[in-house]
Amino acid sequence: MEGDILIAHPLLQDGFFNRSVVYITNHGSVESLGFVLNFKTDFRLRDVKPEIKNGNFPIYEGGPVAKDQLFYIHRLGNDLSDSVKIKDDIYFGGDFYELMHLIEHGKVKSYDVRFFAGYSGWAEGQLEMEIKKKHWLINKNVESGFFGNEAEDLWRLQLSEIKNTYSIFADFGNDPSVN
Repeated sequence: MEGDILIAHPLLQDGFFNRSVVYITNHGSVESLGFVLNFKTDFRLRDVKPEIKNGNFPIYEGGPVAKDQLFYIHRLGNDLSDSVKIKDDIYFGGDFYELMHLIEHGKVKSYDVRFFAGYSGWAEGQLEMEIKKKHWLINKNVESGFFGNEAEDLWRLQLSEIKNTYSIFADFGNDPSVN
């Protein structure tokens, strides 16, 4: 499950996770952790680190847990010390000060890293139960191309990719009763 994307079922009416796309960075017997990829905030990295002159990187709402903390996934691999490989060319965390230095010197582009305020977490067995109840669809064929996708298109794109029979829902608005 690590490195997979969860796509909220089209009929899920869960408030926070409605139409969400979550990248799973850690899945174990005790807990699971991931980040919502498609909930872009109005904040930029420069808003939390004003000293970074190249800080025009968007910050996404990663989930309802620890919203006062900044997390990141990236495609920098071993170019960023202490990074943890999740799958293929996608990594989690790493030396924050080193990352800020790379950004400051223009060596990292916004399509190489995604910053998140908060994360999505599940207790032991919780995520499996939600999947069993069909709250989530799973995309196991994940490539780092989602880094370049616009947040507002990601749910629709992932939904269409994962199951063609759900593609009709991809074009519905948030409230299907007004379609």
